[in-house]
Amino acid sequence: AIIDDDDAADAGASGAVLKFRRISREEAKPYENCVPLLDLKAAAGGFSPTQSVDEADHDWAELKGRHKPSDSLFVAQVVGESMNRRIPNGAWCLWRLHPAGTRQGKAVLAQHRDIQDPEHGGTYTVKVYESEKESDGDGSWKHTRIALKPDSDDATYEPIVLENLEDGELTIIAELVEVLG
Repeated sequence: AIIDDDDAADAGASGAVLKFRRISREEAKPYENCVPLLDLKAAAGGFSPTQSVDEADHDWAELKGRHKPSDSLFVAQVVGESMNRRIPNGAWCLWRLHPAGTRQGKAVLAQHRDIQDPEHGGTYTVKVYESEKESDGDGSWKHTRIALKPDSDDATYEPIVLENLEDGELTIIAELVEVLG
């Protein structure tokens, strides 16, 4: 529910106050006063489906915090318990597309082209990124192992371990910037 006060924010499913406000398309000045609010249910339980969203058809989120809108940011909801120490089930999060620099130890939204979750059939997951690299002898390096690790108080969640990846097999779509509530 949207609270119509100037200083208020949306209330989440749990009743928590969110650090963003859903705004109308009429109010939206894309990437000036808002970022995309995607109806993307990024699963935090394993490689699970997300809905693809028509860029012209999404809602907009006005950020109520220290982050300035940009075309590299978006807001999406994370569903699942495998990241519940960092991201509560159902939380709305601010994400940065195509993160640069090290991803080591960061929560990321990842897509793997060949893994299909038998229950959900999707290829996306939210996990903590860890990698091992080796030099290929000419001054460059390659990943030998990538682990996408849960951060949950439920010990039944296991890391997704990927070895000897080919180019384009795993894509880090975005990194977590902030849990918005």
